[in-house]
Parts: sequence; C-alpha cells; structure tokens
Amino acid sequence: MSEETARAAPPDTVVPEAAAYRPLSAAAVAACVLGLLSVSAFFGPALWVIALAGVIVSLWAWIRIHQFDPPLTGRLAALIGLGLSVFCLVGGPAQWMLQRYLLNQEAQKVAMLFFDYLLHDEPHKAHQLSRSAFDRAPLDEHLWEKYPPDSSARKDLEAFLERKEVRAIILLGKDPRTKIRFFDNEGIWREDTLIKVAQSYAVTYYDANNVKRTFFVTVILNRYPLRTAKISDWYVSDISSYNPPHALEDRQKAWEEAQREKEKTGALGEMPSPEE
Repeated sequence: MSEETARAAPPDTVVPEAAAYRPLSAAAVAACVLGLLSVSAFFGPALWVIALAGVIVSLWAWIRIHQFDPPLTGRLAALIGLGLSVFCLVGGPAQWMLQRYLLNQEAQKVAMLFFDYLLHDEPHKAHQLSRSAFDRAPLDEHLWEKYPPDSSARKDLEAFLERKEVRAIILLGKDPRTKIRFFDNEGIWREDTLIKVAQSYAVTYYDANNVKRTFFVTVILNRYPLRTAKISDWYVSDISSYNPPHALEDRQKAWEEAQREKEKTGALGEMPSPEE
C-alpha cells in the first residue's frame, strides 16, 4: 500500500486497536489496593479507617469510570475493592465486639467464683484464684494442707486476707442476704501476652439497722495463654474499692458534694445504690 493510499484510508482501517482502547481508571486500581489492605481491619480498631477509605474510593472510582463515553476500564477492580472493603468494615468491628463480649463473659465467671468462695468462708480457694495456673494448687479438700504455719503460702494468704475488700466480703457473707452481682465492664487492654479485664461489682448487704446498703468493688482479671496446653488461664490480679464505676462517676461527684454538706451535722451517707 502506497503512502497516499494509507493517508486516504478511513482511520479505523489503519489502527483499529486505537479505536477500541479504553484507559484504565487509576481510582479503580487504588480501590482494589485499599480493598486488599482492608484485611488489616481485623487486627484492631485503629485500622478500620483503611476499610472505610476503601469503600469511599471504590464508590468514587465507580462513578468516575461511568463519567466517560465509553466508560473507562477497571469496573471489576472497583467492585473487588468495594466488596473487600465492605466485608472488612463490617467484619472487623463485629469480630472486635464479639471478642470483647466473650472475654467479659469468661472473666465474669472467674470473678463470681472468686466472690462465691469469699462469701462461703473459703478464702484459701479465693486466694488460689489470685494466683496463676503455674503457682495454683488444686482446689480440693486437701488445699488447707498447702498452708502450713510459717510457710510462704501461709504468709501470702494472710496478706491476701489483710485487704479490706476481702475482709469485708468474708464478714458480710455471714448474712445470707448479702449479694454480689455484676455491674459493668470497665475496660479491656493488653500488656505483652496478658489480656487484662476490669469489671465492677455491686455488693449489697444489710447493716446493723437492717438498712439495705451497697458498695462497689473493681476486679482486674488477667488472661494469659498456656502455650504448652494450647489453652488460656484466668486469675484475679487485683480487687479495689477506691474508685466508683465509670457509669456512676457523675453520681459520685454529686454524692461527694452531699457528703460535704452532711459533715457539718455529722450525718454521713453512702454511695447510692444502682437500684436508686
């Protein structure tokens, strides 16, 4: 074919591939990459923003692709990015909430067993629940034998019984009307291989005047993996009554203000009950 004939020929007969070519959407590529990175949403709340960004970029890429005639290529990449991002944006928080729920349920069972031993005057068993599985003795009828006089175990038990919260619950347990119930989850955090769960409990009892009273204790429980057995163990690492539950902080401030007013007359009150 001569040069003159080539110039006279229709464009589509010369370079048909050029007429069929459609540019690839850069936004679609970015959406697909963000979709793949969205899997990181399962590793913590701080990474949920990646999945959210993936949804936004995927939708924007889809809109941009169809603003051209003919549309740009990249619709499949945008759809893949959108699907992965949506899945991770839903699955990441769902997994996080489920894990926290299960951890709180496991910790609550251990805490209630701990309190049950104190209420039923079995402080040696409660003491064992404050020790890790590596140091814990079997909770059987021979447990008292593990506390001979002047032994380190006996001294640890005596120190455990010196805690005011422990002494109070043991004494209040002599009245069968005393109840301890779960109040609120105060927090979950990780320290190295340990997962720590803080929970508050309401201790309801009747005073010498047969008046119903309530105070709160906060329990911190540790969960750590037993790698050789491929299971996890729980133990009570701390119990305190110094701070009110987070849910009652506002009421605590109001109560403290009322206490200051009552101090003038010598009529001291008590932290309000959760039933009030």
